[in-house]
Amino acid sequence: MELKLISRAMSELCDAGTLDDVRQVLDELFSRLDIDQYAFINTGSSVRWGGSPMLVSNYDCRWQALYRSHGYQCSDPFLQRLHRCPLPFLWSELSSGLPGCESDLAFLACARGHGIDTARGATIPAHVRGEQLSSLHISQSMTNRRAREICARDAYLLSGVATTLHLRVGQLHGGGISEPLTRRERECLLWASHGKSQEDTAIILGISARTVRFHQENAMCKLDAVNIAAAVAAAVALGLI
Repeated sequence: MELKLISRAMSELCDAGTLDDVRQVLDELFSRLDIDQYAFINTGSSVRWGGSPMLVSNYDCRWQALYRSHGYQCSDPFLQRLHRCPLPFLWSELSSGLPGCESDLAFLACARGHGIDTARGATIPAHVRGEQLSSLHISQSMTNRRAREICARDAYLLSGVATTLHLRVGQLHGGGISEPLTRRERECLLWASHGKSQEDTAIILGISARTVRFHQENAMCKLDAVNIAAAVAAAVALGLI
């Protein structure tokens, strides 16, 4: 059930034409997953509004405004953890391991004051090649004490959503790829998306496996993808295959 919901949401995100469409998809997805709150944050130079991080979120509007105005993206302990280790993690791991840094404790207290349960959440990075620029954060509300616990399974299942968000939001704001894929590169990615190996694709296209690998590696470079699976996800999100 969860996998079907997530797969459907990723497909709908790829078709989203505006940020409002993106929010509607996320609202429905997280409502059906029994997750109260979400925030997609992009702190990269390619997608910024007036030097502030981009936020696509259902958090309290006052918290979003405060986050931007105070430049919290520079001191957010969840983002700092992500820079040190770009893997999904539960907030409970961070909250229990903080050394008592005054700024971190103040940030967490402020977040709780705006209804965010900083002990029941998770952060999921968008896996793209190079510097980590985007992340998806999910949490439960402080007022919803009966909400289910967010677990490691949630974080890993939503990794594809984080990557799709990074790519689609970037495209909506002019962050598409600088060099288009060739027809052959798209074909090699298309067959990879159907689960075909390089050898299988070579037979289908009537070329060598080495040539397939060459085209797939070129596509990975153009899409800033760390592997072929990420390249396929990027191509789908950008409407290239």
